[in-house]
Amino acid sequence: MNQVTSNATEYLMPPSWATTLLVSGTFLAVICPLTVLSNFLLLIAIYKDPFKTFRTPSAYFLVGLAFVDLITGLIPEPMMTTCYYRFYNNHPGRSHCVKILHVAGTVAAITANTSFFLVLAFTFAQYAALAFPFKFKRLITVRNTIACVVGLLLYAILFETLQLVAGVPREVIAKIDLHLHSTFSLFLTIIIYLMLQRAFGKQQLKKRRLMLKAVPRNIATSEGSLEIRETFTPSERPTRQKLIEKNFVRLNLAMIIILLVCSQPSAIMWYVFLYSGEKTKVSLSLRIAGVVTNNTLFLKSLLDPFVFAWRLPKYRKALKKLFGREE
Repeated sequence: MNQVTSNATEYLMPPSWATTLLVSGTFLAVICPLTVLSNFLLLIAIYKDPFKTFRTPSAYFLVGLAFVDLITGLIPEPMMTTCYYRFYNNHPGRSHCVKILHVAGTVAAITANTSFFLVLAFTFAQYAALAFPFKFKRLITVRNTIACVVGLLLYAILFETLQLVAGVPREVIAKIDLHLHSTFSLFLTIIIYLMLQRAFGKQQLKKRRLMLKAVPRNIATSEGSLEIRETFTPSERPTRQKLIEKNFVRLNLAMIIILLVCSQPSAIMWYVFLYSGEKTKVSLSLRIAGVVTNNTLFLKSLLDPFVFAWRLPKYRKALKKLFGREE
């Protein structure tokens, strides 16, 4: 979002403002290298893919997500960190930070919006895989997924350059960004995920019924799915691909929760800013809130790869294998 641009360009340095800059600069200085390292490892693990876990078309949305998170750690985070410290120390180079923060905010806006879109697209792809499996195989191909990822990134870039290319007022861009990208896209993602859970529940119920029918009469049924599965013929057993998709559904929920928690503080702050009627003179408390909520957006780029490690056991095993620690 273009809202990521910090209000740190004010030269007035009340104690609370100076503390905010110091703490935020230190926070970004810590998470920046961690964001770069974690997302780089994620991309390497997906590229090598020793256990063939990420060969599904949906996984390419996750590649795009890791890529934009990596860009966030490489460009806007270090730029904002530098400027926060310059303002805090009254460094002579702070006069250049107005342009630096503008560039950093634009890049961060592009990566943040692309991240929102990718979570939405990934959720829809998961839903389509369960609700429309035959159409999914025809429409959600690797080529189409890659084209979608590139298209979403190009859209985010074009949107953020409307002010320069078409002369659209900045306030108009900020309001469209806030309503369409920060609010509506997240709301739509949640709705589609609820549809996904409903479709997943129906599929699980259908499988249980088939499993009960497949159990031989001389073997008692068991609550353990592994015991029941052993009574199936090879063609009836859940495929390895289905198990991977199941893990991806669980991963999807964790991604949405992180998106909700990390993005909405900034969205709320910008609703207050754009509709408070006092945009000509921003209060100190609102400037502090702007810097703090920016940090929560950057935190998302760090948390995404850790969610992968938490929800996908095969990803953890892939990392161990890549670094020669596989037992």
